[in-house]
Amino acid sequence: MASPSPIDHVVILVQENHTTDNYFRSMAAFGANVATDWPISPNPPASDQPHDRHGYYRWLTKQSTGTHLQFDTVKNLPYYAWLAASGAFIENHCSGYGTNSTPNHLLIVGGQTPTLRNPPRNQPSPVWDMPSLPGHASDHGLIWKAYTGSSGYPVEFYKQLRSSPNIARSADIIKDAQAGSLPALSMVWHDSPLDEHPPADVSKGMDAVWQIVDAITKTGAWDSTVFLLTWDDWGGYDDHVATPDVEVTPDGVQLAYGPRVPLLIFGGRVKPGIDHRWSWHPSIPKTALDLLGLPKLGVPRVDNDKGLADLVDLSASPKLNPAPPAHGTTITQPAPPQPTPVPTPTPTSPVSAPVPVGPIVLRDGTTLPPPNDVPLTTHAGHHST
Repeated sequence: MASPSPIDHVVILVQENHTTDNYFRSMAAFGANVATDWPISPNPPASDQPHDRHGYYRWLTKQSTGTHLQFDTVKNLPYYAWLAASGAFIENHCSGYGTNSTPNHLLIVGGQTPTLRNPPRNQPSPVWDMPSLPGHASDHGLIWKAYTGSSGYPVEFYKQLRSSPNIARSADIIKDAQAGSLPALSMVWHDSPLDEHPPADVSKGMDAVWQIVDAITKTGAWDSTVFLLTWDDWGGYDDHVATPDVEVTPDGVQLAYGPRVPLLIFGGRVKPGIDHRWSWHPSIPKTALDLLGLPKLGVPRVDNDKGLADLVDLSASPKLNPAPPAHGTTITQPAPPQPTPVPTPTPTSPVSAPVPVGPIVLRDGTTLPPPNDVPLTTHAGHHST
């Protein structure tokens, strides 16, 4: 069983396809290292731009700039603007890998992926017997639920989780919270348009997240819950920060870290402020393990990560943060400091040199080959950091 903790619930919410620069222009006023002078995106955005492994390679090697736009955060995403300014804003969080959705969702669920692309929809869904955060929670006596869209994506890819009665629809988390049956671990995904995947109206996805947080807060669980809200991948949007080259595919192209994507951590015990360290999607399950008192997952990429649990005050007498605005109310944004803080320089790389992406660890201790199903044409020295 997990060790005692003042944290009763960890809620991980995963939205789609936006970079830190694209979404959080508003945080420049608080000293975040975000662009401030890019064109403002319409809402809904005009298109869904290329963002698979090949699209990332073109962006990485400066053959394209990506889509160079920013949303007006306060206008289009006021609740997110409030959460970012009031909670912990992890400004250098990265998508796990430089590619599109499925691999990055799998990195959030269990820290590894056998594929670097979205499996074809016209073929049976692959199933892998990999360790996962929900399965690990269950193995150690904690109740979990995956609140997904209609297909069960992405937990359908895990043999241990597939067809589990603990897979429910996205909106059911609100019903469970209201009924007092919120599990220790909740992971939440939405169908379009509530997932914010372009060209969806991003305000609709924000409102869906707002309703979930509000329902949990109204039960009195704000002080015993830690929320982690992130976006799966970059979506083809530009971001001005070059991320460290940590893992490479056999063709020598940077795989990790992927581009920066937002990560907001909030709840009554979360220490507010801009956090500058490098983190990536495997940091999310590591943080959940630590907060829920769970042992190692058995996936080195997760177990060796430092996580972000230090942003949560676990003391007996914490300084608690006020709850966020109730759903549907007028939001008054926190006042930024004066004068505006100077952004913190980008941290140095956490590694001296990138390593080849490793094999996939299965639950029985055997392995699958490293993911290498999107080969790229390159030459030595062509990838950049």
